[in-house]
Amino acid sequence: MRCFIAIELDQTVRDVLLRLLRELPRTRDARWCSEAQLHITLKFLGETDAQTIAGVKDAMAAAAEQVAPFQIGLSGLGCFPERRSARVLWCGVSDPGNGCATWLSVADPLLAALGFPPEPRAFTPHITLGRSKSRTGANVLCAVLDTVTAPPAREMTVEKITLFESRLRPQGAQYLPVATVPLTGN
Repeated sequence: MRCFIAIELDQTVRDVLLRLLRELPRTRDARWCSEAQLHITLKFLGETDAQTIAGVKDAMAAAAEQVAPFQIGLSGLGCFPERRSARVLWCGVSDPGNGCATWLSVADPLLAALGFPPEPRAFTPHITLGRSKSRTGANVLCAVLDTVTAPPAREMTVEKITLFESRLRPQGAQYLPVATVPLTGN
């Protein structure tokens, strides 16, 4: 299975992002995310066998026992890797208590023991809104940054972490929850 660990968004935050997505230009040069694709990726695992999935679930649960529920919010729009060669349009995530980074700092060593090394780049919590694979698409993403108002700073409480399977399909990836662990730390 192709897997990743993520934060599911509550409906209030999803609704704000869906209103924004409806404003974006319809073009074949940029692919916008569907409601079911909106989440915050904490760790991409890639191809993972069934035996390793059991260990991932255990690592997620062990990390979740050390992290309390925390607040996050929406904060502006941006793109990766950089504006002139944009491949991903994202909505930023404010994490004033560093809950995402805290969970990762606990989970990374546990996941590394299973063969999933820590990401060398600094973690930047974000919600992917759209992708492009062409220069024309990059221009579309940049135009969005110039013309669309960032969503209001909605907040939510993160109370759980979810392991997803990602199934790639011609119409876009389908994300299926495999396991969910509640955050129970103090």
